[in-house]
Amino acid sequence: MNAERRIVIIGGMACGPKTAARARRCDPHASISIVEQGTTVSEGSCGLPYYIGGQVASDRALLIRTPKYFKEVSDIDVLTGTRGTVIHRDAHELEVVNLATGVTSRLPYDKLVIATGATPVQPASLAGKDLNGVFTLTKIADANAIVKALGRETTKKAVVIGAGLIGIESAEAFKSRGLDVSLVEALPHALPALLDPDMSLQVEKELATKGVNLFLGQRVLGLEGDSEGAVRRVVTEHATIEADIVILALGYRPNVELARQAGLVIGSAGGLAVNEYMQTSDSDIYAGGDCVENTHRVTGAKILAPMGSTANKHGRIIGTNVTGGRDTFPGVLGTAIVKVFDLNVSRVGLSEDEARKAGFDPVTALAPGFDRASYYPGAQLITVKLVADSATGRVLGGQITGKGEVARRADVLVTTISLNGTVDDMANLDLAYSPPFNGAMDVLHHAANTVRNKRAGQARSVSAAEVNQRISAGEDFILLDVRSQQEWNDAHIEACQCRLLPLNKLREEVSSLPKDARIVTLCRTSIRAYQAQCMLEGEGFTDVRFMDGSIMAWPYAVVCGPVK
Repeated sequence: MNAERRIVIIGGMACGPKTAARARRCDPHASISIVEQGTTVSEGSCGLPYYIGGQVASDRALLIRTPKYFKEVSDIDVLTGTRGTVIHRDAHELEVVNLATGVTSRLPYDKLVIATGATPVQPASLAGKDLNGVFTLTKIADANAIVKALGRETTKKAVVIGAGLIGIESAEAFKSRGLDVSLVEALPHALPALLDPDMSLQVEKELATKGVNLFLGQRVLGLEGDSEGAVRRVVTEHATIEADIVILALGYRPNVELARQAGLVIGSAGGLAVNEYMQTSDSDIYAGGDCVENTHRVTGAKILAPMGSTANKHGRIIGTNVTGGRDTFPGVLGTAIVKVFDLNVSRVGLSEDEARKAGFDPVTALAPGFDRASYYPGAQLITVKLVADSATGRVLGGQITGKGEVARRADVLVTTISLNGTVDDMANLDLAYSPPFNGAMDVLHHAANTVRNKRAGQARSVSAAEVNQRISAGEDFILLDVRSQQEWNDAHIEACQCRLLPLNKLREEVSSLPKDARIVTLCRTSIRAYQAQCMLEGEGFTDVRFMDGSIMAWPYAVVCGPVK
């Protein structure tokens, strides 16, 4: 036990307070100080969109801990309104300035922790970003300013720039407040950093259904205001959008300038470089949270992962290590989950595109199904996209969308990938089963088995996007719907290539299909479509594929009515 141990922490939002709390539990006699330039600490910033939208009634609910609490309960000194300005590494001192008085002083340390977080990206070249009514969303003060702006009768049209997590959540928050909402994204799809296009289409469909105006694949050229300096329009490459309030949700940039000036190593991804013990290039200085780089557990690459969950894990490890421990952090999987109106969306590990860029040869499966027994009241549809390595069967990642329960499936994927599990492992996981909670075979089991069938050469598929492209191009093929007449009447794909032939009649009517035809089979979830593929191949057909995910995962328009 070292009664003289002095621990100074820069940053009071997530990683910093967690570090302090853990350090106090490990060393009851250490001197622990948190330096925070804002007026509050331990804000629940992930809840800000829900406070704006009204689901969280008060900003006070997002204040997890106060400086008074830290002092009274844990004897931790919290210096709010104080900014760290210079790290004197040789002297082991942090120079700080009191922002109210301008007075500078030095805090001696044995161990220093940098938890300075990240700052919202605001391109310097973006004209109009300083107009009144233009906001970013990081802290409670930002949310309160937005709520105040929403209280004005003239605030009727909102534009959100950036369709990432914060952008999507902000769009829903504004819509729940009754505003006309437009969402602008420079890339072609929503949640572009999280989802492959086939899964993004499900998100875009939900946004459009809920009345959000989508401007995808459009770069913002600038913001225009009125004579009083208030924002009035967002100008993109292809449109001019009226706006009374604008949110810039263009991502975050790690706050590393203090560390850079101190000569600490900044990594290739732009964050502060740390080792598995969360030490910087100076062994007496640790760092965690949004300002550091993380190791991706699948690829080993250094990435930025600005998540409150990750920051808290960092904080616990740092708190252990600055008090003499040797805990390690293995890295992240880029896990994320978001609510998009009535749609739940999650991703884990690598997307198909990321897997290919990382040097893998990915094999995927799109598996729709229900989050519990289909006959049990309240069962909801979810769709799993599973990404695996075709050579080894190793699970690389997964994406899940649907109105049903997706978080538990995402957590199963996290565990499987973290343990280097394969699709064989996943197919045989002894998951909890009872009709109120699951089907006898979970959607994850079906996804894993589909990949196994593909790796064995038994199953061959095409994506919904490829089928849609073939239809649009007027290609000569048969889109064979093997569902029942009633299912077709409920919803079917309108295309001259589409033909209804229920699975129970396929054997007796197989002669009606040309043997040299290109055939794509579909059903509700792909199970019958795969069975139809096997049947047709058994009858000598050589060019048969099933549509991955079938009608339940079809993100394009469908029509209702009987066969014409």
